[in-house]
Amino acid sequence: MRDFYTFANRYFIEADLVMKTALSVGAGTSVQPAGPDQPVMKTPDGVPYIPGSSLKGVVRSHLERLVRTLGCMGKTIDGQKLHACDPFSSPCVTPDYKDKLARRYLAGGILNDAEFTCQLWQQSCTICRLFGSPWLSSRLYFQDALLTNQSELGRLTEVRDGVGIDRDLGSARPKIKFAFEVVPRDSVFRLRVIGENLQEWEVGLLLVALQAMERGELPVGGKSTRGLGWAELRGLEVRRIEAQDLLDFLRGERPEAVSVQGLVQQFMAALERGGERHA
Repeated sequence: MRDFYTFANRYFIEADLVMKTALSVGAGTSVQPAGPDQPVMKTPDGVPYIPGSSLKGVVRSHLERLVRTLGCMGKTIDGQKLHACDPFSSPCVTPDYKDKLARRYLAGGILNDAEFTCQLWQQSCTICRLFGSPWLSSRLYFQDALLTNQSELGRLTEVRDGVGIDRDLGSARPKIKFAFEVVPRDSVFRLRVIGENLQEWEVGLLLVALQAMERGELPVGGKSTRGLGWAELRGLEVRRIEAQDLLDFLRGERPEAVSVQGLVQQFMAALERGGERHA
């Protein structure tokens, strides 16, 4: 377990997210009387962006499926089986278990936070340890992805029409036409992720998902089954500072670059070693 109270390392991951199709990241109902029914997320000055929460959800969901599959194959890392819980129906740490732990480590009205956190960590699944849970803070921080090629686009958004389909007849149902807003293809957003106190294989696991985006295999936003949200990552770069480099970083020095493929290989090597121990 990484110590939450000291600085071990920090990873900076950046890339350009280039939209190959239009993007739909809904902002709820439009507040404009003549606006579309489903507008896209925009900054206060009207520029579209992709919320960090949307990007984190896409990456987490992809890695949950991957880790569950590896766990079913009996793969382990550091002697522990890979596991991803269902945070909604069967979380790895339930509220009752958390409360039971809190009572166990409560003495004289004071909670032994270090031991309490350690036990929560031991009970938490691989994904919750990385992305966080109601009881553990995330060690990954996804920034909002801002549009970087605004001046190159003919327009920032487009409005498209949609209709509801009658599932029995297979045709459009009357009186349920709606309009939704999209960001046009060729829009470029800057992806930035910061990781705190990560092991190299954990960064490699994260990069497996980002490489899927790099190959254009992982859509972003809504209506992806209708062709929206397909993009490619370009210029994926990782930089790292460690505890011994902290003073240099505080002086303004640029963190060192780390090989993306080397970190992915660290994850694959950890899987192979874990498979040998499990066998």
